[in-house]
Amino acid sequence: MEIVDRLPITQDKSVVILKVEKHYYLLSLSPNGIGLIKELDDMDEEMFQTPEHFSAYKEHDFKDVLSQYFVNRKK
Repeated sequence: MEIVDRLPITQDKSVVILKVEKHYYLLSLSPNGIGLIKELDDMDEEMFQTPEHFSAYKEHDFKDVLSQYFVNRKK
């Protein structure tokens, strides 16, 4: 089990992408507990791999990664 990425929403609330074997889950974290927002089907594992020719400090844009799963959502 591995937390792939985390996005703070407020001081004590955040969303995370959790990897369990080859499955990915979008979870909410708060003092009240952990909630499943969505199972991320067909997750492209390469989206979280940093190519060797990029800096080791390169960060992924959490919003861009998640946007592929919410394409029908109005802005």
